[in-house]
Amino acid sequence: MNNRTNFFSSIVRHFSPAWYASVMGTGGLANVLFLLGKNIPGLGAVANGLFILNIALFLILIGPWIARWFLHFDKVVEDLKHSLISNFFATMPVGGLVLGTNFFNMGGPYFSPSFIELIGIILWAYGCVTILLFSIIVVYNMIWTERVGPELTNYSWFITPVGNIVVPLLGNLLVKAYLPKSLDMARFINLMDIVFYGIGLMLFVIFASILLHRFIGHAMPDQVAAPTFWINLGPIGVGTVSLIGIADMSKEVGLIASADVLKALALILWGFGLWAFILVVTITIRYMAKGGIPFTLSWWAFIFPLAAYTLSSFNVFVYTKVTAVYWYTILLTILLSLLWLSTFIRSLLGIFSKKLLIPQENMVKNGKLD
Repeated sequence: MNNRTNFFSSIVRHFSPAWYASVMGTGGLANVLFLLGKNIPGLGAVANGLFILNIALFLILIGPWIARWFLHFDKVVEDLKHSLISNFFATMPVGGLVLGTNFFNMGGPYFSPSFIELIGIILWAYGCVTILLFSIIVVYNMIWTERVGPELTNYSWFITPVGNIVVPLLGNLLVKAYLPKSLDMARFINLMDIVFYGIGLMLFVIFASILLHRFIGHAMPDQVAAPTFWINLGPIGVGTVSLIGIADMSKEVGLIASADVLKALALILWGFGLWAFILVVTITIRYMAKGGIPFTLSWWAFIFPLAAYTLSSFNVFVYTKVTAVYWYTILLTILLSLLWLSTFIRSLLGIFSKKLLIPQENMVKNGKLD
């Protein structure tokens, strides 16, 4: 019994906040397949299966997440002070926000509308508070850390900007739900969505220039950090989808007269994603040619950013009706599905072998991701 207790305590102590990237990625893929499934038979059933799986993932992970704050608070504080690891704490509330969108998209056959709205508002409010808190902590750490070297500087810095921009993904669905019942509540949620979108967008712009300077001026990180380059697609993809939704909802609640200008800006942001996508694919291929990319939890960085960019491509197709964009979305979905399947299977194997449950701490401390 003591051995089991010690083993659980060890798992909790070493529990990485990055685990919730699996909820983000699985939920993102579920949303993509759900939308495409309206025209492609069979995808809807797969999306529903991923939705149920994502609920299970969120609930399984919440145990060690909460336990760590009580059983090993010293480790939590240590990680929150770390200029790299602190970025990953935002994956938990972001995972909740993404799960909330899953409920709205796929929860209808399983849950009542009132329950879905309740889950949505709880996850949205929790996401707003915690993402804002973690965003402040992350930048505070960067400011007060005596020296943040290049080994601790990578695209994981984009996680908190992404978190802020994800808030409107769920918020837009809530605005639509509350609009017939309470215009004041709908306007409040819409305004908060705009606030968080602004925070995330500005942090993305600021961090982007710093990160590009780091990679131009210093040696590239080890292969284990290669998946983090894909996080670059996160703010672009989520930013496009959220802005299109904000435009529509702001018009519905009467804050703006026309959504056209905001949607045009969303198209510009999505267009920038083409350059970012080709760049990260090229970088990944070069890493693979230099010896491959060892599997760690950082592989989940492949999934949600690509899911967000794929989702944005589908939204652009719906808005523009350009057939080429639809087929581009299909190609991205195939790549996304293959990457998710490979990452999910490898994660299960890593859990069964216990390698992902009790990782080597020194890898993280040196800027590598377990």
